Amino acid sequence: MEWDLSDLYAGPEDPALEADLGEALRLASDLSPEGLLDPQEAESLFRRYEMALEKAYKPLNYASLYFATRTQDASAKALLDRVRNRYTEVRNRLLPLEIALRKLPEEAFQGLLGHEGLKDLHHFLKRQRAYAPHTLSEREEELLNLKGLVGRSAWSQFYTEYTGRFRFRVGERELTEMEVRALRRDPDPGVRREAHRELYGKLLAEAPTLGAVFNAVYLDYLQDLRLRNFAHPLEPVALRDEVEVKDIEALLEATRAHYPLVEAYYRWKARRLGQEKVPSPDLLAPLGEKPKIPFAEAKELVLTAFRRFSPEIEAIAKEFFAQRWIDVYPRPGKRGGAFCSGGLPSTHPYVLLNHTDDLDAAHTLAHELGHGVHFYLARGQRLLNFGASTPLAETASVFAEILLDDLLLERLSGEERTLLLAERVEDAVNTLFRQVMYTFFERRSLEARREAALSPEAFHGIWQEEQARLYGDAVAWTELDGAAWAGIPHFVHYRFYTYSYALGYLVVLALYGKYQEEGQAFVPRYLEVLKAGESQSPKAILAQAGVDLASEAFFRYGFGVLESWLKALP
Repeated sequence: MEWDLSDLYAGPEDPALEADLGEALRLASDLSPEGLLDPQEAESLFRRYEMALEKAYKPLNYASLYFATRTQDASAKALLDRVRNRYTEVRNRLLPLEIALRKLPEEAFQGLLGHEGLKDLHHFLKRQRAYAPHTLSEREEELLNLKGLVGRSAWSQFYTEYTGRFRFRVGERELTEMEVRALRRDPDPGVRREAHRELYGKLLAEAPTLGAVFNAVYLDYLQDLRLRNFAHPLEPVALRDEVEVKDIEALLEATRAHYPLVEAYYRWKARRLGQEKVPSPDLLAPLGEKPKIPFAEAKELVLTAFRRFSPEIEAIAKEFFAQRWIDVYPRPGKRGGAFCSGGLPSTHPYVLLNHTDDLDAAHTLAHELGHGVHFYLARGQRLLNFGASTPLAETASVFAEILLDDLLLERLSGEERTLLLAERVEDAVNTLFRQVMYTFFERRSLEARREAALSPEAFHGIWQEEQARLYGDAVAWTELDGAAWAGIPHFVHYRFYTYSYALGYLVVLALYGKYQEEGQAFVPRYLEVLKAGESQSPKAILAQAGVDLASEAFFRYGFGVLESWLKALP
């Protein structure tokens, strides 16, 4: 199944696409900041501001999705470049209003908060206000946006295009990156080792080029920190996510304190494999014969898991298949990985997969459909309250995977059940612990970039040290493993995003605990979390579901669940 983008535009030459860009520019022009002094006029300004964003983002969303399955197509790249430039122009025309809002006199700002017509924008207004100390002049903000086109955004696109051309030969087959990564879970040790050599050998060979990309995006971020007067590299992330830097650091340290759980698991796995240590090519080795799960079967499993929890969630997920909002299989030129593009309240989400007909791919389907359901439910919000803040961004996706595992565990017994429990622990390692390891790597390499550009060997060294801390003495590494950092796109596309997977996982464990305690009575409260979008802070949204992010119990409960899973292994 390939996705149908015609709900957005009929094709890249659809005149409606160009018309929307033109309308976005018109709407974004002449939004007088003085209107913020009159709450009634401000209400009208924000409506027009929203419409300009919508008209600009819809073409960008289409061009990004179109390019994602055609990364080697020059016309697709040209379309994305052109639309991205126009989107930046719209954003620049909106800057005066945004800057004026952030720097509005306090009395006038309170007048906006007190206006009935702006009642549903309180969170948006306060979020904008929080950026005031780090907002530059209108001209400086415009220049930074323009710099981004040839800086961070350009390097991000180059990384996607460049790595999208990578091909790997295993046996007689020429494979994409996602296909060769899937072979690291192959039952045949020889295939795993060949896939390991091909994947990490390629990353090691390409490390000088990919390291140059990392150095460029790191320097771009360090310049932004200085220009915007941020005192700590995590401060922009904390501001974005509406948490404190100390909250992020508490999460990182609490997770690192539980690293021994990871070493204990891999010592258990080594015994199962008949080894003293787990060889790194066997890190993802199946412990028994893993079922092949064709896409049709994966679809049915996920829908059944959703239905048992909430028929409403199942009904939404069914639309993704019926309406072809999913692009399923890998093919040349298609970007690797998987993602869900949330779209707009007036459109709908799209899901990209690279399905490989195994259990991991079934989990990925559940994960991305979880995102899709989240965005779908949030469409009840207006655009300025739409989406999912980073602390909640992975909530629905990881929750969906646990629902799938619950279904599978009920159907299995004996050795099959043990194997799935092991899968659940490995998922916790990859979703929680490894993401925190990634964050420590990113923080250390970013700090080192302050002094000078990092050589590939410097990146390798930091990666190897952080990896050794996580796995202890349970894994036997090869020289090739030091280059794994170069194949993680999050380090290029975002800053410190990986920690949010860990936070999201712990949030899910807390919500899942509530579900276990309350049963179906919990479901409406969970749906309200998803429907809330960004209309309130993450802490406020979760508080309504009975979860307190600032409590010690939040961490204690989450890691306690993980310990119970590990103890359940024979």
